[in-house]
Amino acid sequence: MFYYNLLSIILALSVFLLGYALGRRVGKKEGISEGIALIPIEWRKQMLETSICPLCRKKLNTYVNYDNINNRE
Repeated sequence: MFYYNLLSIILALSVFLLGYALGRRVGKKEGISEGIALIPIEWRKQMLETSICPLCRKKLNTYVNYDNINNRE
């Protein structure tokens, strides 16, 4: 009877660990694919907020309106 209980405990732990390992592997793959999909959006947001390219760290050209029509002086 002792061996039957020990065997069932070992079997339950092995099933739990197998499910944990498979779930972790699937979760990592989903996380990587989601990160690949979201990184261009984050780079664009950062570029628009700071006017600095996140890849090369150069300051981007800023648009200045020199048109006299909009100046009300």
